[in-house]
Amino acid sequence: MKGHSGFSVKTFFLILAFFFICCEKKEVHSYEKPLFSIQSVLKDEYLGLFFLDKKMGYFHGAAYSVAMGGKKGYYLSGDAVIKIEAEQEKVYTILKEEILLDENFKTVYFNYSQKIGDTSLNIVAKKQGNEYALKSISAGREEESTLSGEFLPLSAAGFIVWKKGIEENRRYEFKVFVEAMQKTENLTITVGKKEKDKDVYVYPLHQKLGNIEITSYVLENGDTYKEESIQGFTMRAMKKEEAIKFDEKAPTFYDLFSFTVIPVDVEIKDNISELVLLASGFDEKVKIPESEYQKVEKVEGGYKISVSATPVSKGGLVNLDRYLVKTMKIQKDAKEIKDLAKKLTKDGKDNKEKASIIVDWVNKNIKKRLKDNNTALDVLITREGECESHAMLVTAMLRSIDIPAKIVGGIVYSREHKGFLYHAWNEVWVDNHFLPVDATFGEFPAKPYHIKLTEENNMEDIIFFLGKTKIKILAGSGLYGLLPK
Repeated sequence: MKGHSGFSVKTFFLILAFFFICCEKKEVHSYEKPLFSIQSVLKDEYLGLFFLDKKMGYFHGAAYSVAMGGKKGYYLSGDAVIKIEAEQEKVYTILKEEILLDENFKTVYFNYSQKIGDTSLNIVAKKQGNEYALKSISAGREEESTLSGEFLPLSAAGFIVWKKGIEENRRYEFKVFVEAMQKTENLTITVGKKEKDKDVYVYPLHQKLGNIEITSYVLENGDTYKEESIQGFTMRAMKKEEAIKFDEKAPTFYDLFSFTVIPVDVEIKDNISELVLLASGFDEKVKIPESEYQKVEKVEGGYKISVSATPVSKGGLVNLDRYLVKTMKIQKDAKEIKDLAKKLTKDGKDNKEKASIIVDWVNKNIKKRLKDNNTALDVLITREGECESHAMLVTAMLRSIDIPAKIVGGIVYSREHKGFLYHAWNEVWVDNHFLPVDATFGEFPAKPYHIKLTEENNMEDIIFFLGKTKIKILAGSGLYGLLPK
């Protein structure tokens, strides 16, 4: 719901899937929207969404003062439509949200829905005493949970900044629920010094969500002016008539895909056993993780990353409990998931063999399709999805039989595209270490052309690499072509 927070487009385009929040099952709650009456309109604005100057959608946000239960409050509503051409068809993403805040800007209720192609997600939350009852609906299944403590839907934060005042150097701190990614996170917004852009004066809003930083610009009256992203996305304030119009030819999946390919001059064979490369160009605020199979060293010109098909070091102490939990995305306790995992692995002699059976089953039974799924159960029901869908289902199935597993993200080599592509796979705890495995490619273990850049607790950090990372192959077994000097 743009116009209330500059992170709305980031929430959607990080690419709609990678995040987690732990929940506890509770008794059934009421999710009816509280009654209220609108008193006045406070804001109503439209923004056009562009990718590399191609119009692909719009965001609309509005805010109202309301009377609710004999007290004052605020009602925020938003909607967005985004169009991408993929696989010779137009894929529409439709986002809708409504939020109720009390007079002290505390969350009373919110209802968020997203539809991407034929996949949908709906999340409803309502204050119940000292906690929030939360219901998510995906693939026709309902899950009820609770969230403790106060939080704001992400989309409400920018409205509160506007309502409290756009003042230079003023800093705001929020605990927010990132609706599209089903995750709580800390958000800070700092108002910068007023500056002139063309013929108007604007205030920069420097926002930090977890490790992600972005700057949007608002006019002196608080209306959103623009947001520009180094990832190629731009939003601009527009009149309604302009905003809701789409270019005749929307950006294609190929446009987005080409933006993320990292080309290299050396061909890597499938039987590679080790790979050494130099990664550069990305924001160095993010730390590239190491593992028993991957070592990272800061060198002149970037980071030297060495990946091996066999462990090159011993890992430290690991809290395995965090890789056994259920989440809104990883429903390890769902009967369908538990029953299937037990049935498939009943004859497995140890955890390594059981993990291999599950990875192989997901590889052979989940159709590879450019389709986002919201949960592991969605993947099992639809039997199709992209790489992150495969990784979600593997994680849920392994955790359901008490084998620690996690989703990781990074880049993987593609001979077809002569470079590295962004990808998601798994690490599973066997033989006292995390073994990389890839259900999308059917690799157990995953081959050392998988370069891990993010882990489950910070998957959103992948945006630090998108569109910026450069790779130079330094050494390795199984290479064709001349190594660059």
